[in-house]
This record gives sequence, C-alpha cells and structure tokens, in this order.
Amino acid sequence: MRPRFVLAALVLLLSVAGASIAPPSRAAWPSPVFEDNLAVEWSPLRIMDQDRVTLVIRTIPANTFIKGATVYVSITDPDNVTLGPFPNPMVLGNPPSQATFGVRAYPNGTTVSFYFVAWDFENDVVTSQAHSYRVEGTPAFGWRHSGFEENVEVTWFPPLPQPHDEVTVSIRSREPAVRIGGANLLIRYIYQSDPPKAGGFVMQYVNTTHLAATIPGFPPATQVVFWIVAWDKDVNTISSPYYGYNLSVDKYTKHENLPFPPVETYVGMGIGLGVLVPVAVYFVDLRRKRRSSG
Repeated sequence: MRPRFVLAALVLLLSVAGASIAPPSRAAWPSPVFEDNLAVEWSPLRIMDQDRVTLVIRTIPANTFIKGATVYVSITDPDNVTLGPFPNPMVLGNPPSQATFGVRAYPNGTTVSFYFVAWDFENDVVTSQAHSYRVEGTPAFGWRHSGFEENVEVTWFPPLPQPHDEVTVSIRSREPAVRIGGANLLIRYIYQSDPPKAGGFVMQYVNTTHLAATIPGFPPATQVVFWIVAWDKDVNTISSPYYGYNLSVDKYTKHENLPFPPVETYVGMGIGLGVLVPVAVYFVDLRRKRRSSG
C-alpha cells in the first residue's frame, strides 16, 4: 500500500514540475505579422527632456506568449546626427505576455527611433514596424546666427522714459529652438558734467525664453547707454549694439524732489567703463569652468 502511495505522489510531483517548465499553450505566433501578434506602447506619451521612457510590447491573442525580444534603438540628436540602431534585450513579464525596456532621458529636440524583434516558443521571429518619438522641453540649440540682433530681440519699457522712470529691458530668443543661457545688462550713464559711470545687472528669467532686468530712474539731464552680453547653452557669448535714451531737462515733468540714485545701486560699486567688460567676461569664463567641471 505504501509503495503504491509513494509512486502516485512521485508521478504527481513530476507532472507539476513538467507543467512549470513546459512552454505555455499556443507556443507559436498566430500570424507572421508582428502587429497581429503584439501591440506596441510607450509612456509617457508627451516626453520631456527629464523623462525616462518605458517601451512595452504586449501579446494580443489570448494565451500567446513571448519567449524573447530585442529592441533596436537609434538616437538622432538636435544637430541631426544619428547613432544606432543599438540592440537591447527586453525584460519579460511573468507570465511572459509582455516585455519592457527603459530608454534614458535625452535633451530637447532629440528623436528616438526604435523597432522590435520578438520570437515565440517555437523560435519563430517577427519584426515590428519602426516607431519614434521626439523629446520636448528646454530648447537645446546654440546661437544660429553671427549677429546679436539676428539671435536676440531687445525691447524696453517705457520706450520713451521720463526722468526718474525705471526702465525694464527685456530680451527674447528669435529662434524658437534656441534658449538664452544667461545675460548681463550693462549700463553707462552721464549726469551733466560729471565723469561717466558704469555698472550692470544680471538679467533674470521671466520664462524659458524671456529674460529681463530693470534700470533705476535717473534725474533730468542724464544720458543712459546700455547694452547686453548674452550666452547660449555652450556659453558662447555675443554682445549687442549700444542702446540708450536721453533724459533732457525739457522732458522733465514730474518727481522734482527725487534724489539721484546712489552708485551702490549697480552691483554694490561704481566701476569704470574700461573695467566693466573684463569683469563680465570673467564671470562668463567662471561659469564655463564650473559647467565643464560638473
């Protein structure tokens, strides 16, 4: 009695073990066409430059399973240089009705193209159509033109300032795909017979393509000249032409008792015009060194 019981238990154990290693039911693809057998998905659908993307293939017919899969990925950068395709093994689910692969984040303007090769438990191979997505986000191109005003639009408000009016200077990239990496607003002002003085401001981001800084108001009889030094993502600097306005006495109509703004308004010191530009270039070089070391 006991040997018969042991033999029955052994047969049952071997049956369970065999079922666990046997290929799933319907081992072969029902169709030679990839898209009849497998659906392609990726997420997120709108891909930003900080997003990691998950590629997924899923079986469509019930009880059809994937034995293995490879995704071939090509990368086309914002300058239209393509690398790949590179083969990448996909991770199978449990049960193997889907396979996944994670694509790392890429800069804005990058196009990621890919296709899949999958095989079933009879080693029949199917290949998918090509798919792709384009990364969005912070523009990643550098300057596209040699001249400042071809790359950057400059405006100020009010356009005809009166004495003691603050003047907000704004800059925008003229190219939708070019982001201004940073900018300094530099000024030179002359009050009556006083020697010229100079100073500057770091322009602040209003949004990803718009920077601005404000020049304080000056009393009548002041001449104000300003210009911008801007740089792109590669810290390539370009300088604008000189702009300016004249607060002549005959334009003066208000704020008669307001004092002349102190020199300390401009980055905490009064500096000569000949020193101003080297200081600005120093900070740009320092920024470049920090980026390269990071």
